Amino acid sequence: MQTPGGGEPGGKPAPRLGDLFWVGTACAIAIVLGGGIGYALDASFGTLPWITIAGLAFGVLSAVLLAVNQFRKYL
Repeated sequence: MQTPGGGEPGGKPAPRLGDLFWVGTACAIAIVLGGGIGYALDASFGTLPWITIAGLAFGVLSAVLLAVNQFRKYL
């Protein structure tokens, strides 16, 4: 049985739509920003695609850590 707040009785609250939207948007921004910075550095140093790959990996790792950190309060 769920409580009116959306969470389980005696448990933590369920994430709201705004929380989910924020996490999704922040994850997308982290990945695009990491790849974009990597691409810009690659273009200036002439090392395509190595720094782009590293930037994308950093962006994905940042997105995963951000999502895990935000969802811990709901688990």
